Amino acid sequence: MGITVEYVAYQDDTDADVRLYEELCAGLQMPVPDLGRAAADRPAWTVVARRPDGRLLGWAEIHPPAAGGDAADVQWLLVSRERERLTTGVHARRAPTAEERETAGRLLRGAARRAAADGIPALEWTGTDGYGVAADLGAGAKEEPGGRWTTPVPLADWQRPAGLPRVTVRQVTVPAAAGLLAEHARLYAEVTGRPYTPRDAAEVLRDLPPLPHLTLDLLTPAGRTAAQVTAVIAGTDALVDVVFRGAAADGPAVAGLIAELAARLRRDHPRATLLEVQEHGDPVTAEALAAAGLRPAERWYRYRLEL
Repeated sequence: MGITVEYVAYQDDTDADVRLYEELCAGLQMPVPDLGRAAADRPAWTVVARRPDGRLLGWAEIHPPAAGGDAADVQWLLVSRERERLTTGVHARRAPTAEERETAGRLLRGAARRAAADGIPALEWTGTDGYGVAADLGAGAKEEPGGRWTTPVPLADWQRPAGLPRVTVRQVTVPAAAGLLAEHARLYAEVTGRPYTPRDAAEVLRDLPPLPHLTLDLLTPAGRTAAQVTAVIAGTDALVDVVFRGAAADGPAVAGLIAELAARLRRDHPRATLLEVQEHGDPVTAEALAAAGLRPAERWYRYRLEL
């Protein structure tokens, strides 16, 4: 297809990601997302893929090995998929096109060449290999850091499993009160390990896609926020991207929170027939999802390519 690849070093162009996103968002009726991030989170290199006419197809960011590690980490994005996500509010579930498959392959091959040129012995990334790139490159699946869980039956037929504890939850509205935002900022900082201000916490909910949504806080007996889930209702699917779980929320409590979410979706959003939750490598959350009656629908893998 004539896809070309170019390499951009962060030290030579610190605003490359901003310009790429501006190019990606051209023609969309929305502002460019805020890409502010710490210098430590910036990539060493960015691999950019384009059509012969210059149209942007995607890019991959290469991060150097973490302390004590030997593999560079690559995170990649396809413009066609990201534009769909930005306009619809959800990730596309359609099969990849031939161009998307080739673009993904070019990006990862380019990342591998760049990492090898820097003397790095391996390249790693997380995904499902829906594009077939890991198989084509001969990468191995190193571990299983998470996946998608779904209700196995329509929500109208879902039954709360026996034995789940009753939990106290709070439904969050937008905009949230200042005191509640401070509590959310505390939870997000605990879960992510990064500082959050009340303003940052407000943006987490304000930046949700323009679709119906339901946010529930799990409360401790003292009224503190121990966990939080937000379900975005896209058509007949209720999608939870992440379970924010603090140390005060054990598996049974999170299972109770998920069960309460399912019950409220069934009551307040009857068009939603499926609940899907993404679990990001937290065994406590995985056990809670299983206890709440959800089942794994897709596993993610950590792929490793020896260079």
